[in-house]
Amino acid sequence: MYSYFKSEELKMKHTFARKLIFLAPIFTILISLVLAPMYFQIDCYNWWYTMILPGSISLGCTLVAAKDKKMKNRAVLSLPINLKKVWISKVLVCTAMLIGASVILFLGSSVLGGILNLNEIIKVPIFNKLVAVLLLVIAFLWQIPLCLFLGSKIGMFPTILINIIAYMILGILAATKSIWWIIPYAIPARLMCPILKVLPNGLPAVEGSMTFRPELLSNSVILPGVIITVILFIILTIVTAKWYEGQEAK
Repeated sequence: MYSYFKSEELKMKHTFARKLIFLAPIFTILISLVLAPMYFQIDCYNWWYTMILPGSISLGCTLVAAKDKKMKNRAVLSLPINLKKVWISKVLVCTAMLIGASVILFLGSSVLGGILNLNEIIKVPIFNKLVAVLLLVIAFLWQIPLCLFLGSKIGMFPTILINIIAYMILGILAATKSIWWIIPYAIPARLMCPILKVLPNGLPAVEGSMTFRPELLSNSVILPGVIITVILFIILTIVTAKWYEGQEAK
């Protein structure tokens, strides 16, 4: 399995997909610093999981899928290799990129916030930010096999458009509703309410903020959210790997 992973990783060397690991979190940090320095920490994470991360995952996954798609997958379908392992390796490469970008966001926002000593209205403890990054990685995992599949079937721009719109509409509107757990797009924003004390609309999770309810601060949503997204990730990985295995060169 390691050789398959290394092979897929090498395909991404010197590509824009690899650059996204740095560009996406750095861009998030900079716009948060410039546009809302008083809310720097919470805006870094809020804009990250509602807009920039969904777009980055969509773009990164479709670029990974496009590497073989350019040759109609003949480069892999003609070889005596395990196609399921090839697909799973693509998923793992994208997972590594997600983790790398998330770590950069965490370190960059924490270090820069400490250096600049911004007079922020809401300061997020370092432990909460670390937990937030971990939960966001887990909550977004299921998007990787889905975006790889969509990128292979319908292309880059439709995949990015679908994903961003779904997160910005379903992710924000449904996250504060009781049905949040049946809409995977709403889970990341819902889990951030008790961890970062920020609402999906970017407002502080305090009395008086639009859509705020005291129950949104309950940690009881974390375990169900993690379980749902992990199960969904496993199911989508298995289903899409089976689909990839059944591909034929045209």
